[in-house]
Amino acid sequence: MNADREELEQTASLAEDADLFRQAQQSREDREYGRIYGKEAGLEFLHTKIKEFKHGQNV
Repeated sequence: MNADREELEQTASLAEDADLFRQAQQSREDREYGRIYGKEAGLEFLHTKIKEFKHGQNV
């Protein structure tokens, strides 16, 4: 099988992947509703969760 045909088949497979479409839709909704952390906010969230974990709190 040549590389172009293999790439086409992989693309077709992705185009039919319902889970991939669900993930893309969820990502769009997350951005739309502000549920995405920026770099600094994401790091702060992780630092907070690490501190909670080290102190035995629920994560």
